Amino acid sequence: MDCQSMLCKQAMLLCQDLATFTPPMPAGGGQGLSNSAKKAGENAVAGDIHKIFIAVGDRNINSQRAIVFRSLAHATQTNNRGLFDKIIKKSTIQQLRMGPIMTKILNDRDYDRAFLKAKNYLNRVPVSANEYGLDYVQDIRAHHDRVKAKFGGRIKRGQRLGVPRMLVESKEELNAYIKERQVAVGKSKAGWLRALTMIPKPQRANVASGRFGAKLRDTMWVARHGGQGIATSSFSPTQGFVEIKNLLGNVNFIADGAGTLALALGNRDKQMKTDLENFVKRTFANKGR
Repeated sequence: MDCQSMLCKQAMLLCQDLATFTPPMPAGGGQGLSNSAKKAGENAVAGDIHKIFIAVGDRNINSQRAIVFRSLAHATQTNNRGLFDKIIKKSTIQQLRMGPIMTKILNDRDYDRAFLKAKNYLNRVPVSANEYGLDYVQDIRAHHDRVKAKFGGRIKRGQRLGVPRMLVESKEELNAYIKERQVAVGKSKAGWLRALTMIPKPQRANVASGRFGAKLRDTMWVARHGGQGIATSSFSPTQGFVEIKNLLGNVNFIADGAGTLALALGNRDKQMKTDLENFVKRTFANKGR
């Protein structure tokens, strides 16, 4: 009973440690179950998406102007009148503060004349078409997933994408997509919570009085995910065995990069020694009464 109680307790606490040291984490590491960790994860998602897309109406006017200019040049050089008309019909395009010549072309409601003027003006602009095209992005998720896949699902700080940023037709559309993807923050930690709930409760009354892994259990932005975790266990009069798994715990090698396993086991090793000593002291004290 002592073996079962202590082993299950420590396995539950190890699940919590593993979730704590799995990204996202705030600057400085640790505190992986705090609201600061959630915010860090959400910021990372938004940062990755902003590396790939920019919306019309966003603050970075220079990037938008460059994308539109490139798209207009591509449309005229390939005689793509449909794309050209689509771009200049966007009323929000006036926010881009183009130069006087391009502004005059964009404001010309005679699209035949505007196209001929642009064709003449933009015929020497170097344009390199690519597999993603030069139109406004039609499917944000598909393009995002395609770019992410090239980097194993994670775009590291300072990493060059090798593809041009795409223009999204409205800031609201891009912000809605960012919020949609931010909901996934905490999913990689959730498997440890699932495994924790599958570990048998400690049998000893004085051990079972604790709600082990309470911080992980109560972290709602982790608990909202189902979690792909597993825990198996077996006990005999002389041996105990508990195995915990999180099938998403090292997705895109996030745990390897953060040193999650070593940190969690190191922390549990220190805490377990102290806890075991206190447990033995309490047991002898109770028997002496």
